[in-house]
Formats: sequence, structure tokens, C-alpha cells
Amino acid sequence: MKKYNIQSIIDWLYRISTLKWFNYLQDALIAAFPIIVVNGFLETILQALMTDNGFFVVIFHLEHFVASNAVLINQLTVLVQLLQVFANTIIAVQFSRNVIKSLDNNIACGAMAAFSFIILSIKLGQNHELIFLIHGVTFALLTGLGVSKCFDFFRVEVNKDDNDYQNALIATLTNIKPILCIIFCVLIWQITSLIRTSPESFNGSLLMMYF
Repeated sequence: MKKYNIQSIIDWLYRISTLKWFNYLQDALIAAFPIIVVNGFLETILQALMTDNGFFVVIFHLEHFVASNAVLINQLTVLVQLLQVFANTIIAVQFSRNVIKSLDNNIACGAMAAFSFIILSIKLGQNHELIFLIHGVTFALLTGLGVSKCFDFFRVEVNKDDNDYQNALIATLTNIKPILCIIFCVLIWQITSLIRTSPESFNGSLLMMYF
């Protein structure tokens, strides 16, 4: 009975590994893997050596080192956060390009996935400074999927055998439509989110734009 259950699990995992969506996810994670490794190493150093309750700080009584290097710790914290945003942006880009791999506009799709993820990760602080929200891999995958589906919706079949001016124009217009749609949706989402979470910050940012 146990052997049958183990074999069923193995077969189930094998079927998952052969799915194209699993391969898309695998390729996206592989593309971001070097950034994830560097980020994990820096975050380990930050948590173990540069926090008040870090492992090495408690063991070797390095509280004075932490207190005297506040600027370095803040810079390292910002670097870790930016690397997290960068890694998730790569995941969104690679996943969107894999989903739309059969089309010729996958480069534009990847660029818009990066644009969408970065814009959706920006938030205005109380003093109108830009703050990066640390979204996870799931949000990056959903962003890449949404962008690729938008490009797929506006897809127009072009005859590749005829490399004339008309086909080049059709291909260009095909990219413009999803790009404008994505920009519009992302900006509307950001404005709505800003009004809902902090109306005062939204009004203040408008005043800064006009004066």
C-alpha cells in the first residue's frame, strides 16, 4: 500500500513536470536565480550580523557595532529590497515572454511586464517619497500572465512570407494597442489604490505636480 502511494506521488509529480506552464515557471525562476542567491546571502548577513537580535550580535555581543553602523545597515537594507524587486521583475518578464513565446512581440511583452510590475510596486510615502512595495513571486507571475494575455487578446495574424511595408505597419500597430491598454490599466490601478489608502497623500502629490 505504501509503495503504491509513493508511486502515485511520483507519477503525479512527473505529470506536473511535463506541463508547459510548469516549464514556464521553471524558466522564470532559473532566470532570476542568480539575483535570488545574492539577495539571500546579503539578507543572511543583514539578519545575523546587523540587527539587534541577530545570531552573531547576541553571541559575540556586537551591539556597539550595530549602533555605530546605522548608515551602512540602512543602505544594505535598501539594497536587499531593491534586489528583491529586481528578482521578481525578472520573473514577471521571463514568465510573460514564455507564455507569449509563439508570438513575434514577446520583447515588447517582456518590457511591458517589467514596466507594470515596477509601477505597481511603487508607493508614495507620507513625505511624498517613493517607496518600493516588496511583492512576492505570485504577484510577479500574475503580472506577467496578465500582460501576456493582453498582448494575446490584441494579436493580429501577419503573413510572414510577405515582408512588405503593410505587414510591418500592422505588426507595429498590434504592439501599440496592448501597450496603451496596459499603461492605462496600471495607472488607473495605482491612482485608485492611492486614493483608497491615502487620500491626503494623493491630494498632496497633485499639488506638487501643479505648483
